Amino acid sequence: MHIFLTGYLRFADRIPSYAASNSRMKTHLCTILAVLAQFAFTTFTTSAHPGSGIVVDAQGRVYFNEAGDPAERLPGSIWQIDSQGKLTRLQEGGAHYLALDTKRSLARSDLARWVAERVTPWFQRADTPDAALIQADGQPLVAHRDGSLYYAKRNLEVIRLTPDGKQTTVAPTLERAVEKFGGIKGLAFGPEDGLYVACPSAIIRVKADGTFSIVAHPIAVPECDPEFPPEMPESHSPFLRGLAVNARDTVFAAATGCRAVVKISPDGQASVVMRAEAPWSPTGVAVRGDDVYVLEYEHPHSQRKVEWRPRVRKLARDGKVTTLVTLPTAQSRPVTPQPRP
Repeated sequence: MHIFLTGYLRFADRIPSYAASNSRMKTHLCTILAVLAQFAFTTFTTSAHPGSGIVVDAQGRVYFNEAGDPAERLPGSIWQIDSQGKLTRLQEGGAHYLALDTKRSLARSDLARWVAERVTPWFQRADTPDAALIQADGQPLVAHRDGSLYYAKRNLEVIRLTPDGKQTTVAPTLERAVEKFGGIKGLAFGPEDGLYVACPSAIIRVKADGTFSIVAHPIAVPECDPEFPPEMPESHSPFLRGLAVNARDTVFAAATGCRAVVKISPDGQASVVMRAEAPWSPTGVAVRGDDVYVLEYEHPHSQRKVEWRPRVRKLARDGKVTTLVTLPTAQSRPVTPQPRP
């Protein structure tokens, strides 16, 4: 699919631009290709692991995305759980990562154009009642309160994308550290603009000036119930993925490889606050106040994507765990036509 789309994008570059009419034609074609890019990536997204995208807004609405796979007749979706617990499908077509853009700073048309022009990786916007969701497929991402978007390019470096399309590397020396820890699996902002990075075996905090420090490494999970990817090095345990940070700089991370959610204090002390029973394992985390919302999947490292069934659970301040929603098996979800942007 990536090769197919890239061929189309390169075709646009080969259109002559020496005449005004040809220039206008190229502009129109790039617009059409942008729409095709949105459709192609949304409809034909595949990966070797289920998504970790989950966010919660100020009104208590929870959103999570579920990647699709046409080979398994799975369309993918973005789902909404309202404050009363009602589940609705926000849109057909899902991916692996999700960010909440409270300012709606990134225009849908700009995101599509940047993809078509190969300025950025694939991003797609979906509107909610009070904000916008930005989903991505190949790299974790998070939205900043100033309206910019941060994403993990090649899963090794963090890039800041502003609403006008300017991109800058946040921490130029970060790549060497995250490569040693297995790459970037999740991004989240904490208070005072601290950017937190989850690697399989470490949590890193990046300051606004680009300097960074290791918050926790290694991270031990007692009584780990193993759910590791095939051939994962032992040094990458407990295989962290999504994370979230509360107002007290406390990190909550999905230790997918141990079927647990770990709480990491500002001084790096880790403890287990929630566990999942086999075959479930957490992949993504969101926080609102003292409540923690956890996205989990069955068989998250299975090669059969039809076994990736999601559920969302809530961990309250008093330690009570509530299941908010469990989706039916992947095989039972109908495939419906992809809506046009």
